[in-house]
Amino acid sequence: MPRFVDFLLVIAHLAVAVSDLNSCQPVSKHFYKKYSTKTPYQYIVDELDEKENIQPNSEDCQDVQVWSIVRHGTRYPSKEAIRFITKDVVEIRDRILNSSNSLMCKEDLDNLLSWKPEQLNLDQSKDLHVEGEDELIYMGERMVSRFPNLLAEYQPQHFLFRATGTQRAELSGRSFAVGLFSRMIAHKVKFEDPIQPHDPLLRFYKLCKKWLKEVKKNNSSRIEFDLFSESSHIQEIRKNLTALLGLEQTLTISDLDKIYVSCNFDQAWKPRKLSPWCTLFSDKALEIMEYREDLEYYWIDGPGNEISSSPACVLLKDVLNNFQNSTLGVPEERGIFYFTHSGTLLKFLAFLGTHQDTQHLTSLNFNTLKNRKWRTSRIGAFASNISLVLRQCNGWFSVCVYVNEKIERIPGCSETCCSLEKFIKLFKTRLDKCDLDEICENKIGEDDNMSAPDDRF
Repeated sequence: MPRFVDFLLVIAHLAVAVSDLNSCQPVSKHFYKKYSTKTPYQYIVDELDEKENIQPNSEDCQDVQVWSIVRHGTRYPSKEAIRFITKDVVEIRDRILNSSNSLMCKEDLDNLLSWKPEQLNLDQSKDLHVEGEDELIYMGERMVSRFPNLLAEYQPQHFLFRATGTQRAELSGRSFAVGLFSRMIAHKVKFEDPIQPHDPLLRFYKLCKKWLKEVKKNNSSRIEFDLFSESSHIQEIRKNLTALLGLEQTLTISDLDKIYVSCNFDQAWKPRKLSPWCTLFSDKALEIMEYREDLEYYWIDGPGNEISSSPACVLLKDVLNNFQNSTLGVPEERGIFYFTHSGTLLKFLAFLGTHQDTQHLTSLNFNTLKNRKWRTSRIGAFASNISLVLRQCNGWFSVCVYVNEKIERIPGCSETCCSLEKFIKLFKTRLDKCDLDEICENKIGEDDNMSAPDDRF
């Protein structure tokens, strides 16, 4: 009889163990590919369809000039983020592994256990990552295959290259040149000297006192972001994640940011390997976190404030000066390539109006703007780019606009590629008033040390 009782006890213990295994909560194994401005460009490339990007009537047209502005590729985090990825996030990981209340399955806990932060030091802060180099090399290869008649052969007089005075922008430009011309030729490519402290064309907003004062350094620009950070959407993520991880205290918004940023960079550095930090979030949670990011960029760099995009007229002036010279037969470069930062790209897109929604992004309309045009994961990823191409078709000129290598129709143009005359007419009023100092209310004698970084992390 005692042996029979012992046998029943063993069966009971096994049943409890099996029940515990079945009650664990598997984390997401889905590759979510939208991480706002930390999205790796590989995810953009995954959605490219070359057939969609062939200009109409190509057999009757000749490409005359390509003008491109490119954000640097995938980079390392800011100093603040390096500190918390290598210290705070490791501590959070250890709290998860030591918890007896975690709902995570053993396999998922093992993935977290085997995770180690990349060998990071503060000297790498915001420098280009090797993944970023590859992004630009492959982009250069695609660019030359798209415009072989213009770009296949390097001659200094046919090209203009310039980058901001940052390691990530300069190395992005050099990597792009490798893709265009091969490594043997790339080291011969001439770059214009960077303009210090801030390039008035490639980083015009750094010299815009009105924008710095009224937007970048004004807390009112973050109202919608802050309200959404306190919304039920974010509260639910904090609550669910705390329960999943088995933590005693509810994750703070700061803890949530640290986990999310670790996910972002982990995924950007290894786009084909699912980060264990990203798996902790459901697709819905990641969509909510993405929208939170979009709120920040919409009101600081996008259509939310007119002073953010108005100074971007300097870029279009540069485009049209070059294009009009070409139409008049003035010797011009075939390819003009600038390498810069997310703030420039987003403001230029807001100026062009290619991704304008019918309503402002706010903390209250997440559910109604799931199909929004202003989605930085698609338009502001690492290595995001805007190219304008001047074409000649049977004696008349047209302008084609590419955003991340996909043709975008300019609002106001009925055709995919806009006639140059129509294109100029659409922007004429704003270009006639395009004086950076006047738009930005830059006055001599005011504080010149108002600059601020593009990204928090």
